[in-house]
Amino acid sequence: MPFRPRNAAAAAALSLSGTVLGGLLLGALAGEHWDWNPQAAVIGLFVGILAGFFNLAKAMWTQK
Repeated sequence: MPFRPRNAAAAAALSLSGTVLGGLLLGALAGEHWDWNPQAAVIGLFVGILAGFFNLAKAMWTQK
């Protein structure tokens, strides 16, 4: 049974923070693998921020 927050604000906060942290983590792991750690972590952070805000905007536009 997946975790489901009780209100939309909590769901949006968890989604935004999850995508930002996920992007940062993936960027850091890719940076360790290809030996460009600081640059890849920053790129992953920005990709996570963009994805998080896209998901947030999509949730706000489709919510009734």
